[in-house]
Amino acid sequence: MKIFLIDEDAKEREWLIATLKILTQVDDIVCHERGYELEVEENSFNAAFIVVTQEQFIPLRRQLSKQYSAKELPCPILVLTESFDSFDVSGYRNYTLDAFPTHAVTPEILRYLLNTLKRDFRKDMRLKRLAHYDALTGACNRYLFSDRAKQAITSSRRQQERIAFMYFDLDKFKQINDKYGHATGDEYLKRFVATVTENIRDMDTLGRFGGDEFGLLLPKSTELNAIKLAKRILDALSIPQEIDEQTLSIATSIGIVAFHGNESSEVLNYKNITDWADSALFSAKKKGKHKYAVFDHAKLVNRNAEVA
Repeated sequence: MKIFLIDEDAKEREWLIATLKILTQVDDIVCHERGYELEVEENSFNAAFIVVTQEQFIPLRRQLSKQYSAKELPCPILVLTESFDSFDVSGYRNYTLDAFPTHAVTPEILRYLLNTLKRDFRKDMRLKRLAHYDALTGACNRYLFSDRAKQAITSSRRQQERIAFMYFDLDKFKQINDKYGHATGDEYLKRFVATVTENIRDMDTLGRFGGDEFGLLLPKSTELNAIKLAKRILDALSIPQEIDEQTLSIATSIGIVAFHGNESSEVLNYKNITDWADSALFSAKKKGKHKYAVFDHAKLVNRNAEVA
């Protein structure tokens, strides 16, 4: 078990380290004095806990919010408080979180608190998965996808970082369903998601919008990055697979839209991204099956000029 310990009091921090080391399940302790110093990296928090003082909890929340929403915090958090009633846990219902006064902590109590938090975190993750992920394919559902996309768009504008989005519509899904049945159609969708997932980064988000429509959010990606990825996905999907005792390739049309990140919120927002990717998808469909198309920003400029 890995512990991220955040406490600006050196003596208290040393005492907590010694107490944590007594616990046999703790094999790594990473210390910081302040919450904003915690490094937010992919996979940093696998099988981890955060133990933080009450004073540093708010800076910690701000630091984590750069990458994670309150609905998907990466690990459980134990807040060390001054007294039993100085911290209201009920104000953070989206967190797997508990609070306990520092002066009352013992190794036995700490072991109990961490084990309880671990159990609660696993339960919370199961419930959130049911609420936020498509049960058939494992992709994000529309609700979680839009939440992540809006966060990524806000971050893109704030940091002036590039961002791209893809819209997928499977070309042969209805025919597959009609010819081979719904069981094969379901497996077809799962294989599509698995193939796309194999070709994207951990920071990317694939979501199912319903039926055979999917979206892919690509933070920190240029238009060229997105085009290269689209080609790689199309090539991978073209390889025939054994799907429910049938040898099938998967065909999809892809609409792509990309932004520099310096656009205003009137331009760079979730509705526009999805609408313009859908427009590009329509252009891809007109080219034929298993093609991609990129949204032409010049059309938008010309349209705005006409309105002006």
